[in-house]
Amino acid sequence: MTLLPFVIVYSYERGVRWFIGCNPKELQPGFHWKIWFIHRVEIVIVIDDVLQLPTQSVITKDKKLVCFSVNIGYRINNAVKHWCGVTDFRTATLGLAMIHLAQRVRERTLDELMGDLKSLEKSLEGTLTTRFKDWGTEVFLVGFTDFAEVPQQYRVFGIGDHHSSDNKIVL
Repeated sequence: MTLLPFVIVYSYERGVRWFIGCNPKELQPGFHWKIWFIHRVEIVIVIDDVLQLPTQSVITKDKKLVCFSVNIGYRINNAVKHWCGVTDFRTATLGLAMIHLAQRVRERTLDELMGDLKSLEKSLEGTLTTRFKDWGTEVFLVGFTDFAEVPQQYRVFGIGDHHSSDNKIVL
């Protein structure tokens, strides 16, 4: 397929085409010529998507342990910026969002958080909106899927052979 002299970009995609490694250009849906040793073409899906953050555990200002999950709805609006502005969009978004939430949760008490989760969602949405502009992406939804205080947390770490149950430490 990489040697074909053309590429077809579907209606739910955008393409990015480089000419000898320079001047990336966004390709709209349709038929486009390419010369395999001169052009490189990458395809980006631009329809709405949702990224679910891993469950996160953070200790609040009043020393309460909370666990929560968050979903982020986004869409790509500039394929060139999205492809060239960040190495790995999903990994960068996960890291950025999790750091932001951990910092904000540590600044508040459990009662403050439970009384106004909406402001925490808005705070994350604002941070992501600012960063995503450089990544050719926009946020359309940020929401907690769960948020709860937990009495204690157990983490299991494997040491040595991952197949042996003898090598587990529980904290």
